[in-house]
Amino acid sequence: MNSTLALTGSDKNKISVTRRYLAILSLAGLAASMVVYVGSFKGLTLDRMGSWMFVLHVGIFVLLIPMYAIEYPGIRKRTFLRDGFRPDKPVWAYYMVHLFGAFFIIHFVLFLLVSHGAAPRIVDGKFCLDNHGQITKWLTEAEFLSLKGCELRIFATGWMFFYSFATTYWWFPRGKGAASQGNAK
Repeated sequence: MNSTLALTGSDKNKISVTRRYLAILSLAGLAASMVVYVGSFKGLTLDRMGSWMFVLHVGIFVLLIPMYAIEYPGIRKRTFLRDGFRPDKPVWAYYMVHLFGAFFIIHFVLFLLVSHGAAPRIVDGKFCLDNHGQITKWLTEAEFLSLKGCELRIFATGWMFFYSFATTYWWFPRGKGAASQGNAK
């Protein structure tokens, strides 16, 4: 038996308003992530971001958990990215998400290369690379600040990837009959 969930005009309008609200939040998160990325070249670090780092982190979950709930059957079958995400999205938006993903991976690898897998820390008032309690290298202040900027760029590019994914999902709903519209197949 094939049943469909009938939505009234009011219900469809609520879904549309909610989608737009989530899309605007996603876009704001993407823009904030880009600002953080640029700021990382001008002396901004994770330490200096304070609670804004947590806001950007939590924002991703606020935007992706509803998507996960809506798309659970496709995610569980591992068909969501192929069949659920791409349809009815502009080609440029789909590839933009991939570009941000590649950007994140590149920054992650670059950080591992320049830091040798260690984290920039201050120990006893001196700058160093710390690998789980072992100091691997002493740094100048300039080297330390450069590495802290690289560290922040990993987070910023990760945020850019996830916020671009959420923005694309919420801004461009799938066509009639799709799970994201509230209809069951």
